[in-house]
Amino acid sequence: MRQAILLFKYGGRPMFARHLGRLMVEAAGRFFDPRRFDVLIPVPLHPGRQSARGFNQAALLAREVGRGLGLDVSERLLGRVRATEAQSGGRREREDNVKGAFAVMQPDRVKDRRLLLIDDVFTTGATAGECAKALLAAGAAEVGVYTLARVE
Repeated sequence: MRQAILLFKYGGRPMFARHLGRLMVEAAGRFFDPRRFDVLIPVPLHPGRQSARGFNQAALLAREVGRGLGLDVSERLLGRVRATEAQSGGRREREDNVKGAFAVMQPDRVKDRRLLLIDDVFTTGATAGECAKALLAAGAAEVGVYTLARVE
């Protein structure tokens, strides 16, 4: 799985999203009830990083998961408003790195909704936590997190 994620994310293989997303769809029911959520939100990349990579891996996964679970995907509700360094270090360094990096772009579409963040890898939870904080501050009723893999 590690090799597949690295090739997908850094090896210029966006086509891997189809298969990796299917794995997420197949496993979802073991972790949560998909009917509990109103919309999927991929963790956004900064526009510069997305341009350099050519795609946002979380958005590609979210599209596949949304298609498989019958859930809407919104790629424009949450934005990365500050470029951050590539994540490294421990929990504290990662939290400091992403602090204030995300903003809700359409608060009226977040209020009272149950949102599921989608990302490729969960390491310390700093990124997911900062995204959730912004969404909850904008009035989301609930924010869940679903990732392809988790670093142990």
